[in-house]
Amino acid sequence: MSKYRLLVLGKTQPPAGAQTKRWYRYVISNGITEINGFRSGTEKEVREFTCDCIKHLNRDIKQSKRPHVFRPAYMHYAYEMSL
Repeated sequence: MSKYRLLVLGKTQPPAGAQTKRWYRYVISNGITEINGFRSGTEKEVREFTCDCIKHLNRDIKQSKRPHVFRPAYMHYAYEMSL
């Protein structure tokens, strides 16, 4: 599986009612999955945050030896109802 990396980091408008005015939008991707997020702070703070997220995501990929098994939502529901 491909490693996650930062695709986009750019300034954006703050959400309604936000106390701070400096907000950034980021996109983290591994080519299959995209994570879109918003965070307040300086560009350096947001970049450090995304780098930390990427480090944890990539570490979790290495530790997972078993591929994810897809289960339709109805199977999760059936399992929970049997508990």
